[in-house]
Amino acid sequence: MNPIIATLIQIVFILLIAPLAPGLVRFVKARLQGRKGASPFLSYITLFTLLRKEMVISDVTSWIFRAVPFVVLGSSIALAMVLPLIFTGGSLAQLSDFLVVAGILVVGSIFLVLGGLDAGSAFGGMGSSREITIAALLEPVVILIFSTLSFMTNSSTIDGILKSQINFSEPYLLLSVIALILVALAENARYPVDNPATHLELTMVHEAMVLEYSGKYLALLEYASAIKLTVFSVLIANFLFPATLLDAFSWSAGNLFGVVFLAIAKIIAVMIGLAFLESMIVKMRFYRMSEYFSIAFVVAFLAMLVALLSSYNDTPIKYYIIFSIFTVISVVLLFGRVRLKAILRYYAFSSLSIAMIALSLISIVRKEEIIHLWIFAIFTIITKVLAVPYVISHIGHVKKSLTNLPSFLRPGKSYFLAIILLMLIYFTLKNISIVGLTEWNALLYTAVALIVLGIIFFRKLWVFW
Repeated sequence: MNPIIATLIQIVFILLIAPLAPGLVRFVKARLQGRKGASPFLSYITLFTLLRKEMVISDVTSWIFRAVPFVVLGSSIALAMVLPLIFTGGSLAQLSDFLVVAGILVVGSIFLVLGGLDAGSAFGGMGSSREITIAALLEPVVILIFSTLSFMTNSSTIDGILKSQINFSEPYLLLSVIALILVALAENARYPVDNPATHLELTMVHEAMVLEYSGKYLALLEYASAIKLTVFSVLIANFLFPATLLDAFSWSAGNLFGVVFLAIAKIIAVMIGLAFLESMIVKMRFYRMSEYFSIAFVVAFLAMLVALLSSYNDTPIKYYIIFSIFTVISVVLLFGRVRLKAILRYYAFSSLSIAMIALSLISIVRKEEIIHLWIFAIFTIITKVLAVPYVISHIGHVKKSLTNLPSFLRPGKSYFLAIILLMLIYFTLKNISIVGLTEWNALLYTAVALIVLGIIFFRKLWVFW
């Protein structure tokens, strides 16, 4: 088949299905909140209604204000054209270079910022300031994610990366996808970065920039936002299931219907997941956005580090090593904390990492030992990740003195002590020969480190009691 026809089919599909994505999120969130909710197809009616409405444009605006809706919509459509959403090897596949994709995203953000500033309103300026800050923090993370994937697949295009049939047996791939999900939430102005349904001006980011738009211009901007959300949702699903894509040079009508059905299923599944996420978390304060993007950057950087080490040693780093590192880091972060909520949060993270270590060993151990790993992981999640933090948090509400725990050292000195202990443990175990534990030395280091750090932290709690 002709790749040009494949590209046209992909564009038409995304343009037709895009308004359904935000409608699905609102519908599922309403059901989770105990409300009937509007039909997920209401977004189509809303767009047609806005197209018929009259526009109100301030006299102080320039041509930039009028050009913004078309540029933003054009950048969203460009993403749908160049990215492999239904087909790989489309006529514009060479333009899916990750630097080009990052540039398209930045162009849309810059013009949206200019539109918010051009109207001269206070809220537009505030939203534009926040948006350009978020865009500046997002761009290096996007480049870092796709640089890692490009390095490991020897392709600079997203189309080529997905053609290589990604295998999630290597941890750097999963870490890259997690970082991409964090980027997608921020790029589409979703929780916890922004609230797309907010009515509070002081919390607006995206909505503050489009506050002065109405009628046809507002319809174009809303449509562009829906297209971008759809593109990111399908792209993330494609990274998880790359085998569901068709080759633009060899496809048939029967295969096309199957892949289109799968694409719709991907959108529905991702939107349901997004609705669950937005029902469980709240929007972060803007001054804490740096923490969110720092997490995204660290995850993306860790993915690159794991990829480079795996390539250098010619042996992939196993999942249990990654989760062991997460466990130790979470316990070390406990040392400098005095607030009960922070301590419980890192305790839950470390416990979840321990459970994931057990699950990551399933493919390695003997068959008769798999059931024991499943029991251990489930029991750890139920007790240490959920039950223990909940009970202690409930006690903390009753006994207010538990809110802050005294620290025998300042945070900086606590971290220094923990690092010194980790170094001593490493060099001590390195010089001890234990038969049969060569393959599992990472778990041995982690186990001993957790015991030593746990004893010291228990001493801190014992002094308080």
